Amino acid sequence: MPSYQLLLAEALFGATVISGFALFLARSRQRKIRLSTTQAASLASDLNQDDPFNVTKPEDFISGEPIDEDAFWLKMRNRKSLLVLLSAVILVLEGVSLGWSAYSDGQNTLAEHIFRTTFGLYVGVLVIRSVTPDRHSESVIHITALTFFSSVLHFVASILPSSDSISAHNPQAFPPLLAFWYSKTALYTLTFAIIATTPRGPPLHFSPSFIYSKKTIDDTTNKSYENVCGLPNASVIDVLFFRYVTRVIQLGTSVSVEIGDLPIIPVNMRATYQFFRVRTNLRANPLKPGWDLAWRLISINKLAFTAEIILAVAAAPMWFGSPFFVRKLIAYLEDDPGRLNKGWGWVYTFGQFACLVIVAQLNSQMWYFATSVIQIRLRAQVNTMLFAKTLVRKDVVSSGTSPSDEGNDKKSKTADGENKEKDEEENEFSSKAQVMTLMTTDVDRIAEFSYHLFAITDSPIEIVVGTTLLYSMLGVSCFIGLAVICLFLPLNHLAGKVVITTQDNLMKARDERVSLMNEILGGIRMLKFMAWERSFEKRVMKIRERELKYQKLNYKIEARFREASPLIVTLVCFWHFAVWRQQTLTPSIAFTSMLVFNEMRFAMNALPETFINLLQVHVSLKRIGKYLQLTEVEPIPSLSAAPAINTIAVQSANITWPRDRSADSSAASTPRHKFMLVDLALKFPEGQLSLVCGKLGSGKTLLLLALLGEADVLTGQVICPRSPPDALASFADQKVTQEEWIVPGVCAYVPQAAWLRNASIQDNILFGLPLDEERYHKTLEVCALISDLKILEDGDQSEIGERGVNLSGGQKARVSLARAVYSRASILLLDDVLSAVDAHTAHHIYSKCIKGELMHGRTVILVSHHVQLCLTGASYVVALDNGHLLFAGEREAFEASPVKGTLVQTIGGTDKERDTASTSKSPSVSAGHSPVATLVQDDVEPDPISETSSTVVNEPQANVGRKAPRKVVEDEKRAVGRVSRDVWELYVKSFGAYGYWAWFLSVLALGALCPVAENWWLKIWSGSSTEEAEAKGPVYYIVVYAAITLTGVLFSTYRFFVLYNGSIHASTVLYQQLLETVLFAQIRFHDTVSRGRLLNRFGKDFEGIDSRLADHFGRSLIFALSFVVTVVSVTLASGVPSLIAIILLGFLYYDVAKNYGQAARDMRRLDSVARSPLYSIFGETIAGAPILRAFGASSKFLRDMLRCVDTNINPYYWQWAVNRWLSTRFDLLSAATVGMIGLIAVSTPTISAALAGFALSFAGGMTWTLLVLVRRFVGLEQSMASTLAYCVALERVKEYSELKREPPEFIEPRPPASWPDRGIIRCENLVVRYAPELPDVLHNLNFEVHPGEKVGILGRTGSGKSTLALSFFRFVEATEGSIIIDDQDISKMGLSDLRSKLTIIPQDPTILSGTLRSTLDVFDEYEDAEIFEALRRVHLIPSDTADDVVEIEGVEVNVNVFRNLESPVSEGGENFSTGEKQLLCMARAILKRSKVLVMDEATASVDYATDELIGKTIREEFANSTILTIAHRLRTVIDYDRVMLLDQGKIVEFDPPAVLLSDPSSQFYGLCQATGENEFAMLKNLAGV
Repeated sequence: MPSYQLLLAEALFGATVISGFALFLARSRQRKIRLSTTQAASLASDLNQDDPFNVTKPEDFISGEPIDEDAFWLKMRNRKSLLVLLSAVILVLEGVSLGWSAYSDGQNTLAEHIFRTTFGLYVGVLVIRSVTPDRHSESVIHITALTFFSSVLHFVASILPSSDSISAHNPQAFPPLLAFWYSKTALYTLTFAIIATTPRGPPLHFSPSFIYSKKTIDDTTNKSYENVCGLPNASVIDVLFFRYVTRVIQLGTSVSVEIGDLPIIPVNMRATYQFFRVRTNLRANPLKPGWDLAWRLISINKLAFTAEIILAVAAAPMWFGSPFFVRKLIAYLEDDPGRLNKGWGWVYTFGQFACLVIVAQLNSQMWYFATSVIQIRLRAQVNTMLFAKTLVRKDVVSSGTSPSDEGNDKKSKTADGENKEKDEEENEFSSKAQVMTLMTTDVDRIAEFSYHLFAITDSPIEIVVGTTLLYSMLGVSCFIGLAVICLFLPLNHLAGKVVITTQDNLMKARDERVSLMNEILGGIRMLKFMAWERSFEKRVMKIRERELKYQKLNYKIEARFREASPLIVTLVCFWHFAVWRQQTLTPSIAFTSMLVFNEMRFAMNALPETFINLLQVHVSLKRIGKYLQLTEVEPIPSLSAAPAINTIAVQSANITWPRDRSADSSAASTPRHKFMLVDLALKFPEGQLSLVCGKLGSGKTLLLLALLGEADVLTGQVICPRSPPDALASFADQKVTQEEWIVPGVCAYVPQAAWLRNASIQDNILFGLPLDEERYHKTLEVCALISDLKILEDGDQSEIGERGVNLSGGQKARVSLARAVYSRASILLLDDVLSAVDAHTAHHIYSKCIKGELMHGRTVILVSHHVQLCLTGASYVVALDNGHLLFAGEREAFEASPVKGTLVQTIGGTDKERDTASTSKSPSVSAGHSPVATLVQDDVEPDPISETSSTVVNEPQANVGRKAPRKVVEDEKRAVGRVSRDVWELYVKSFGAYGYWAWFLSVLALGALCPVAENWWLKIWSGSSTEEAEAKGPVYYIVVYAAITLTGVLFSTYRFFVLYNGSIHASTVLYQQLLETVLFAQIRFHDTVSRGRLLNRFGKDFEGIDSRLADHFGRSLIFALSFVVTVVSVTLASGVPSLIAIILLGFLYYDVAKNYGQAARDMRRLDSVARSPLYSIFGETIAGAPILRAFGASSKFLRDMLRCVDTNINPYYWQWAVNRWLSTRFDLLSAATVGMIGLIAVSTPTISAALAGFALSFAGGMTWTLLVLVRRFVGLEQSMASTLAYCVALERVKEYSELKREPPEFIEPRPPASWPDRGIIRCENLVVRYAPELPDVLHNLNFEVHPGEKVGILGRTGSGKSTLALSFFRFVEATEGSIIIDDQDISKMGLSDLRSKLTIIPQDPTILSGTLRSTLDVFDEYEDAEIFEALRRVHLIPSDTADDVVEIEGVEVNVNVFRNLESPVSEGGENFSTGEKQLLCMARAILKRSKVLVMDEATASVDYATDELIGKTIREEFANSTILTIAHRLRTVIDYDRVMLLDQGKIVEFDPPAVLLSDPSSQFYGLCQATGENEFAMLKNLAGV
């Protein structure tokens, strides 16, 4: 009979008690939960019923619907019947045994059988209890645990050598007893096998439409109805070995996997559920500054954190189980070299195997919680928190004060330091890129902390357990060794400090680079027009150099401290043990100590690393906490909650641009040098049109933003209804009649710079509302969009590119207007909607739209310069000037007041110079203007302007039969299959030439051989005979050991230095390559690729390549070499049997790794692709938050964002799950390998104890090496991370580095330096088309422009005006014919030579952030005096010195910012109005002084008075230059030398205006006539007819 029977029975009885107690606790907890959930549910519903951001629906709280439930439970009943039968047989056997023991004497025997019978009975009860479905899952877990425990104990008892007397009864007394014992063992094992594979619930189905977008669902190829992750209902074995992931692994074998093919993750991992939890928590108690955010995140995820920590605590001591048994095994081999008694040998081998399996399981589950649960939840929670905050945060982006203001203000010298700090804090999130960094880098950093967290609990326990084990072997010597670690601590601390400073600087440089890249990509058109690519490339590379300098420093510190400390500790221990204390070093001590030290090395290294990570997370949490504390807009009650007030009034208010005052006690303090609207009192009439007018920069946009609640009201009151955040979401499903369409109290806002989504035109107009065909078509009609849609190939299904790149300015403005007209708002705020369209269209929009039937009964507040046109229908007029109210009242009173005269066109073009027209300008105040005429044929609907805004716009002339709409912004590509060879080649070559690789590989090889030499020497030392050891003395052995160890340290550290030097070189080369290709790519590429995606390449992808790829690439090589060396060593040590075992296991390894490889790559790629839409919606929302709030679209966008998060989380979740799948299998194979080598050592007497120690110390390491190698090479483990992740990044970078480039910058012979010196332009037979397969846009143009001639170019959309302008800069190349400027054919010269010598002032003004000086004089070429002169010429600074400055509370406000060249320019120039930006572009052109100037609607957003002054400036400043002006405004070109009329790409008329006006049959005559009687007379007068 096997031994230890009573102990076994007691253990089983103990397990019964624990299980029963756990069940009792679970029941009472369930009762409590039921009670508390009803209370919590009522509390949550109280909290959430008035929360407009509560976007949850009932389906957000279920994992899925069960599939074929009845069939499942029937199957389970059959299975349970079998289990009941097995339990009954076990009970019968236990009963018989119990009866026999009662009959025979012996107390021990009776107690043993009573315990066993109780256990059997309890298992039987659980099996019967599990038949009811609601107790099925719980019972399955308990039965599995108990039967597993029983099976393992029986197995252990059966292999233990019988050396005790406990319960070793004499089976002769009752012969069947032994047979019974083995039968019960077999039955328990069979019961375990059945119950462990029993699913805990039926498979589930969840409708993909609840969680994915239509596009994701359409792309799905896997049509399986069972589409929810198997985890909630998987069997215990499936959970432990991640078998539910096998489905995903099998998907990896198909050609290409899409996100919709992956199983949907369980409910508790989805974004909506996580957002609901966070939102409920934050609404119950608002967030406080400091550590509160961290505590909130911990408390929301406390169960998952607790599980991770418990698993870490359980696993920590188990890591030393294997070394403990290795020591026992080697000691056994030392004591019994002839293997006479193998019993204990088998026990120790099995013990080692069991320890490895247990620790692998604990570790796998711990990592699952860390990566797949906590990390993903944190990511979803923090992202949704930030997004929800962005939707309510006051938009303070455009309010940075300038540094010089701080210094110049004498009154506040004392507060200067304070202000600077506050300003820095305020500006921390002032640019959109900085807010994006929070949502990307900072969120990732917080989420990734989950897998550094376990080290905090795991490492101290490991150090304590490891030290105890070492003490039992080495005695006091182990403390001497550990004391050495204390010497390393100050160094580590110092390194930590340096790392943090470096990391900080690195992040700053990275932020600066990404910010600059963002601007460059946003203004790429301007850069190309100016031929500034090289200069900006230098700028970026300068920042890049600084960034890589910090990266290199980071690497150096890492390499220096990585390898040294643990090896030196081992060396000191052995020296003290063998030399100082003169002890004998035996193999069992030597090799076990090595294993323990290796294990402790992880703990020692992990702690400082975790500490550094903790500090980084603290920084990120602080940043996010600060952002969450920023000022918010006033909350708005829902429509049902508050009665609709339609009054719109301003009562003696002082209004300024929003500032973040979260940290400021005096909320109403007057901001210094800020623009303000002073003492306004207005009351807008309900249901009528009100007109707001005023000169450029007078504060009109600020007034509208104040009505929307977006500005800061310092004193007084602003009353205006605002849309609740959930307004749009509540309308989405409503079917209403036309009469009920308008909802009182809802607003719509049309900003001056149109904000459009990257979606179809129809989606942009509907904006989430249901389609009402009749209303929709009427809206298109009144917004003059019908004819545009005819031109566009896909009509209203045409996709709008990012930031509307493929629409002209007028089209963007009218789509933006159509959105407001179609909306259900009763109040419309329109900011300068008429400035981007021509006169005829302006008339059409005014009469048919603003005064049309769709606006009937709606309150409309219109900002416009089009005073004459809009006065007729306005019932209330407001006139502003530099923040002051000039007039507010009825139309009649306005017409009689002198104010009107300053705001309408001058009659007769007199030279009344109104310098006051643009006295002082304010940051970010918008203005506008309206063009006055266009080429209109009576029978043709007017068209929008078309300018140089895009290369995508005019192509599709041919309106072929409808097919699927074309994508403007192409879908992100992702490679399929393995990372291709040329990607690796690119990376390897970028490191360095052959010499570098020869050196690097030789250093690597030496590094890999050192551990073998080290272990081999230990084998010689510990295996030497006593005589030999005494003869040579311990000093001899320790000196050689020290030499080998120190050489190892040297090589293992040096190889990283070599690697990192190569890596920095590679990062520089690759970045420069990508930057150059993108900067010099054809403009068409920039029109079709979203900026977010490009930034993703330059940002996220390069962050991976810089900071991680080299590490993983190098380590892959290190582990590969190490593996080869290990296999050879083990084979040499333990002979042929181990080689056979390794080969057999090798096949299994290969199979697992191959399956894993493809799935891991697919998950990684899907994750990369799924990030882009998420970043896009972040970007769109950050840019358009005020518009979303105005329309009440916040909660709709929040729901869209949650959908994007779910789409992104899914591949990320499976990426980690696939990883766990691999580790679990590798860990099992690893345990099997070590077990086999142990068995071979026990059964082969020729293997000495020292040799067995050598083999075992390598075998344990070998499988770990292999796991990390496969993972690094193929998969993605960010903590021990993976090359593949970054190879995908590399793959994406390579894809963009091979773009088609523009023609060369320079072609020899280059044109003379003075070219063009006269400005003669000749076009000869010019034919242009956008692509070979598309029709011609310009047909055989022939014309000549004389030196210094001013030519106006007129024509309707699609007539080829833009194309002609783009041809001069070779944005589109001539298909036939040529353009010759001053005798030089432009197609035969380099692009930089051409573009740097011509100047264009585009309609879409692009200015870069920085200061006024850096914007106007990008490369420091001009003196201040010249810049001021240019600003005076464009009337941004008045010619006289007087300035209209106001003082309030002794503080100057509304100062002209253009007087100070250090005035700040925010990102994209947002703190200036569109008109001001156009004038700045004009000033830049004046500084450049080209002989040839092309103007494209260059003063479209400037008021009339200023425009006339600008016209005069152009005539004076560019008197000797040749000017081509694309215009809709006839006044602009009427006094030009000649005008050219284009129609369908052909020149219709080309003559002086006077000649054309003398001929009533000319089209130009008809054009002028269409402007109305007064204007026509005026034009004739100006033309001198």
